[in-house]
Amino acid sequence: MIGELAALFADGFLRRWHVARTGRRLAAGKPVRVPCSARSDRPGWQRAYVNGTLGITPGLPTVTFGSRGLGRLDLPTGGTFQQPEPDTWHSQDWAATAYRPPGGGHPVYLQADSRYLPLLHAALGAPRDGEVPEKV
Repeated sequence: MIGELAALFADGFLRRWHVARTGRRLAAGKPVRVPCSARSDRPGWQRAYVNGTLGITPGLPTVTFGSRGLGRLDLPTGGTFQQPEPDTWHSQDWAATAYRPPGGGHPVYLQADSRYLPLLHAALGAPRDGEVPEKV
């Protein structure tokens, strides 16, 4: 029991530190990787959630979802966010969001620690000239 509590507190501290570091790196215009799961009905994507990382480089027109099973898949920035799929996730720590890339098509469903969601929304949302996501 003590071991489980220690792991829980350590994970919370480390995750909070990583989210803050990721926000600082994005604000400085440096590339980051955000741990998440993704799925989509788009061609080349898995229809079940796959664990991986979302590679974000400020100023590029795409972000890259990378996983061991799928390799690297590009996702254009500048799309819109929608409500997540109902009944597919139930956790206070992990939140899901549906991202519809510009030009329509099938949405991409992303699951990430809820503390990363503001960073994902800023990085994938419609870019403004010379703007990088703000610090969280």
